[in-house]
Amino acid sequence: MLLKIQSKIDWYAASFKVLNILGPIAGMSVILLTAVVSYIETRPQKLPLQYKLTINNQTFYLEAANKPQELEKGLKWRNNLESDRGMLFNLGREYNHVPFWMYQVKVPLDIIYLKNNVVTTIIHNAPPCMKNPCPIYYGVTATQVLELITNSNS
Repeated sequence: MLLKIQSKIDWYAASFKVLNILGPIAGMSVILLTAVVSYIETRPQKLPLQYKLTINNQTFYLEAANKPQELEKGLKWRNNLESDRGMLFNLGREYNHVPFWMYQVKVPLDIIYLKNNVVTTIIHNAPPCMKNPCPIYYGVTATQVLELITNSNS
């Protein structure tokens, strides 16, 4: 009985055929993965309502951003915000000259800087900004920042 041993050329040819099949699949996978990641990154976040705030007989229900990725995303990409909703950004410690901006935020907001539950700075009617460069709004000092829809009577 004779055994036929495949030559190296057959292995190269087989490998080339496999690469011709896997290459386009890998390329399409990279494109699809990039599209999915981009979609996920640009989706608005909806955090649970954690706080109820009443000011001058008007009640607001607040989402709380606590983690770095929640703080960074904030209210970006929201097409609207109900007039009784807002977001409280818990900064984790006291900061001076606190920067906030409206990049990729689609609705005008009031930005209220708080230190130990006392208002230190208010930015009224910060307009949406979809393209860089966007204005940066600074609070004097803050441990928390509150964002509320502008047309509210806050």
